[in-house]
Amino acid sequence: MMTAEESNKKFFIIKKRKFLGSTNYSIHSSSMYDLTTAVKKLLALDTLEEDRENNSYHLQEVNFSMVDKPLKLTEEMEVKQEQSEMPF
Repeated sequence: MMTAEESNKKFFIIKKRKFLGSTNYSIHSSSMYDLTTAVKKLLALDTLEEDRENNSYHLQEVNFSMVDKPLKLTEEMEVKQEQSEMPF
């Protein structure tokens, strides 16, 4: 049985695609899912995939820890206004 914290976790389904010597990763349908739904969809996608040698699906937990706090600009990140004349 899952705890409340575990049931609140969300997952992306990541598609890994190998093509012409490079590897590309994309989020399937740009959606996040609870664990049960994600596993069901992952199994269905894997079952329907014809080119398993080059395409595979993986789960990635969504981590909100980077977005739950406001971002703070550092001095290097500040936008500085240029007060010079235009060259044309």
